[in-house]
Amino acid sequence: MKRTTEPNGHVRNAARTQAALLDAALQVFLRDGYGGATTEEIVDRAGVTRGALYHHFANKRELFRGVIERTQREIAEALMPTGPADDSWEAFVGVVLTALDSVHDPATRRLLLIEAPAVLGWIDIRKAQEPLLHSIAALLEPFETGHHREPSIRAFLLARLLLAAVEEAMLYLAHTDNPKRDRRIVQDEVCKILENAGPRRVLISETQL
Repeated sequence: MKRTTEPNGHVRNAARTQAALLDAALQVFLRDGYGGATTEEIVDRAGVTRGALYHHFANKRELFRGVIERTQREIAEALMPTGPADDSWEAFVGVVLTALDSVHDPATRRLLLIEAPAVLGWIDIRKAQEPLLHSIAALLEPFETGHHREPSIRAFLLARLLLAAVEEAMLYLAHTDNPKRDRRIVQDEVCKILENAGPRRVLISETQL
């Protein structure tokens, strides 16, 4: 992804163009899949030229990477602690439960669980997840040390383990032949893992399940 060093007005215009491309690309990738999506459709939907597309992204794969990276950043920003540790943790639990539900949408499931690792590879996926891992580790740090500070290695390790558990749960729900039954079982087990990782006194309310 390229960064412009032009005057402020051009920087803002470039940012708007990039955002329009990412918005359009997300919709086209969700509708048509990575293989079926075309750059022609994306630039038409974004209302920009092909030259603008290739100014920001070298090819369709890099545009796809931009979509996945932005999605991860948006989740990470939503998880950054802004208040008491317990409240932030409950918000995180809510995001996890929403993520587990999202796999029942075929387009979202295909994009995040099948195409993203297939197109980008796990190394690039892990790089894209770094902001999300940092946010989860920041949520965990007060429960590890009692202090809000830069997350420790221990908090980062636990964040990776939690993220892996959630990803495996999403994959399982995406392929089960009885989603109604298994959804509650998976949520119960994931919530047990989260309760052990976070504040022990924060219980998962029935309204979140």
